Amino acid sequence: MITYRKSYHLKVIGYSDLDFAGCVDMRKYNFGYVFLLVRGAVSWKSTKQLVVATSTMETKFVAYFKATIQANWL
Repeated sequence: MITYRKSYHLKVIGYSDLDFAGCVDMRKYNFGYVFLLVRGAVSWKSTKQLVVATSTMETKFVAYFKATIQANWL
């Protein structure tokens, strides 16, 4: 359910996370993000990535980059 509250402080807050989900062989990971506005979700996504990562750092970079693209769009 989406609810709207009156607020004078419109600030978008974003969270993202990723997990290999036990798929170390294929090196694909689950990735998700959610963006909140006045404590309500306005954009979210959860998916298994198509990109094959060679390291944990590369995986985090790709995941956070995709979340940043969505944040800039908002």
